[in-house]
Amino acid sequence: MSRAVRYWHAAFMAACLAAIGCYGYVAPPRGTSLLGREAQLQLTDSGAVVLASTIGPAASAVVGRVVADSGSVYVLSLTGVRQRSGDETPWRGERIAVAHALVTSADARGFSPSRTALFSSIVSIGLIAARQALHGAGSGGGGGGIGGSQPR
Repeated sequence: MSRAVRYWHAAFMAACLAAIGCYGYVAPPRGTSLLGREAQLQLTDSGAVVLASTIGPAASAVVGRVVADSGSVYVLSLTGVRQRSGDETPWRGERIAVAHALVTSADARGFSPSRTALFSSIVSIGLIAARQALHGAGSGGGGGGIGGSQPR
């Protein structure tokens, strides 16, 4: 493989990793509205009890797009509910109202440069290790093989 082809192959792989990226939920800057953003609302224990008839028992957080925020109530287009067990139940955009008093933290989904760098590093190391395992570190050569001339 020529040097130019290897360069473009590496550039393509780097672009793919950058496009995928890693996202996480982080507290937005103070005074920033969550309206229209993907958010995760961590529920208080009483919040989980109050919302149990709507979202199911033992919920720890709700995830979705904030479609309204009156200052005392969030209205979410729900995409998921996380249970205390770690399981997540998918939802299809049903709207629920969650009082601010039932929420311990409201975090917005955002790009995480540190997670992306860590993920990219791990993938790169894995690809290099796989290449070395498949192709070895030698310079080739070898000899004989099927159909080769052997001394008699």
